[in-house]
Amino acid sequence: MTIPWAVLLLVFWPFFWKPRAIPGLTPKPTLLLGHRGVRGSLPENSLAAFKAALDAGLDGLETDLQRSRDGHLVLIHDFSLPDGRSVSALNCRELQEADPKIPTLEALFVLARPYQGTLLNLELKTYGWRTGGLERAAARAIQNSGLGARVLVSSFNPISLMRLRLRAPGVRTALLYSPEGPGWLRGNRAARLFARLLHLDALHPHFSLVDAPLARWAARRGVMLNTWTVNDPQEVARLTRLNVNGLMADDPKALKDAFKEALWSLEK
Repeated sequence: MTIPWAVLLLVFWPFFWKPRAIPGLTPKPTLLLGHRGVRGSLPENSLAAFKAALDAGLDGLETDLQRSRDGHLVLIHDFSLPDGRSVSALNCRELQEADPKIPTLEALFVLARPYQGTLLNLELKTYGWRTGGLERAAARAIQNSGLGARVLVSSFNPISLMRLRLRAPGVRTALLYSPEGPGWLRGNRAARLFARLLHLDALHPHFSLVDAPLARWAARRGVMLNTWTVNDPQEVARLTRLNVNGLMADDPKALKDAFKEALWSLEK
C-alpha cells in the first residue's frame, strides 16, 4: 500500500519550516516600533502619527488593517467609529470624512516609501473564519506596493495568516497572542506549534508572556520575537536583557530613552 503524497506532505510539513529574516532590519539587535504610530499626542493610526514615529527615528511602526464596504484597505484598530458606525459598513469616502480621518494602506505606503529601511507591521483585524477577503486584498496591495520586503503581516487569527501565506508566499508573517486570548492560543507552547505549522517568521506575544525559555527558543530557531505594548521602562530593560528582536510602544521618545538606559545598564 502506498502512502499518498498529501499525507506525507502533511506529516513532514512542519520540518520544512525555516523562518526568514527581514533584509536590512533583523541584523539590528532590537527594533523600536511605534504602536499605531504615536498614541496620545496624535490620533492613533493617523498619517500624522505614522510620520511622527518615523521622524522620531524609530525602526518602523505597527498599524491595524481592515476593509471598507467598497473594498479599500483602511487603517483603524476598532471595528466601529466613535459614533458607533461599523467600519465594514462604510465606504472609503465615508471613512475619509470621519473625525479623525481614517487613512488607507495606499497612503501609508506613499508616506513610508522615502523612509528606507523601516519596517511596516500590518495587523489583519480578523477573529473568525469569514474575513471578507481581507487577506486577498492585503496580499495584492503588498505585492503591488514594491515594499513587500519591508512588510511583516501579523494577526491573532491563524486562519488569516494561513490564507495570506498561500496568496503571498513571499510576505513575512507573525502570530499575535496574549493572556486574554482563546484557551487554545494563550501561551507560548501553542504559539510555537502554530509557528511550525504555519511556517511563521515571527511571534508577537504580549510582553507579559515573554520569558527566558521563549527567548532562547526563538533565537535558536531564527524566529523574530517582537513584543507589545511596552510602555514601562522596567519592562523595556527586562526584555532588552532577553534580547527580543522588537519592542512596540506608544511614545517614541520614552521608548528610545528607556532602551538607551537599558543598554547602558547592560554595559556597566
